[in-house]
Amino acid sequence: MREFEILVRGCFDAGRLVVSYDESLRMPRTRSDEECIEACWHHKLQEMQRRGATLYDGALYRLVDWEVQLDGRLSLALGATSYKEYVASRDVRFARGRGRRELSNPLAVCSVIETADGQLVLDQRHGVDVYEGRYHVIGGFCESERDRDSAGLPDLFGAMLREIREETGLQDEDIARQLCLGLVYDLATPHPELCFLTCLRIPLEEVRQRKPVDHEVERLLPLPARAESLRSFLFTYHGQISATGEPALLLYGGWRFGEAWYAETLWRLT
Repeated sequence: MREFEILVRGCFDAGRLVVSYDESLRMPRTRSDEECIEACWHHKLQEMQRRGATLYDGALYRLVDWEVQLDGRLSLALGATSYKEYVASRDVRFARGRGRRELSNPLAVCSVIETADGQLVLDQRHGVDVYEGRYHVIGGFCESERDRDSAGLPDLFGAMLREIREETGLQDEDIARQLCLGLVYDLATPHPELCFLTCLRIPLEEVRQRKPVDHEVERLLPLPARAESLRSFLFTYHGQISATGEPALLLYGGWRFGEAWYAETLWRLT
């Protein structure tokens, strides 16, 4: 059973990702919803405290709508939400009776990282709210207070670069190329995620020498960037990969190894 839906598949550089932002486009909520949100947040804080992990209510971008335009650009309309609202959206009692577009839908980003010597860099999640212990690619939520360009608009490529710096210690000068490969939706913990590919100028050994800023990544794991190696990893660890890490690897495989690889692998994961 898949935990994700692929909404958009393509190849978008920074010039082909078009973003609009309207802070007023928030998740609809009533007074009763407000009480439920606070209760869900209080419960989650207690849970994280028992686990010895931290949690904070950051301001996030909310995905409102998306469209692939006739000229091939991916257009995203963003509003505002928070991590507290996202926690409530994951609660079955709160989400019951709501359509997907009525949820918090915070936008996240993640990236497959390919080294100069042909290795993919994966991680195992540690000290996080969801998917603890699962395999994942580098990523996190887009933070509206930090991930803005010089004009004050959401900077989603910048958000991806920030996450890479924080979780691996890699710097912008280590990166040769970066592309957005599509948009997916996490069905298990409802939220959308942009999936990227980051190609490095440096080999795996140099990546391992970098020092990450935070401690969400328990360890970096190499995987040969070969068709059969990637397919074998997906089949072997299906169910042990995060709900957005798996489609990110699928999108990368389609980009790197072609349509036949993508179609067969996706079908066999059903």
